[in-house]
Amino acid sequence: MAISRSDLTDFLEEEVGVDTDDLQDDTPLFSTGLVDSFALVTLMMQLETLGGFRIKPAEVTLENLDTLERILAYVKKQEA
Repeated sequence: MAISRSDLTDFLEEEVGVDTDDLQDDTPLFSTGLVDSFALVTLMMQLETLGGFRIKPAEVTLENLDTLERILAYVKKQEA
């Protein structure tokens, strides 16, 4: 199943408590502290469940998971 931007923003708002009204695709999530490490684990589980793939420990990087844009690019790569 493809994961959309809407899936991510809904999850961040409902499960993590992030105000997504002004959230841009390139807004840093983790490096700015907007989302913490506990939320990262929850997000990873959600991505794995919705996407049907496993995230390898070496792939848990800011390059893959710090912005909506990077998350969607990473997910697209995993679904290919």
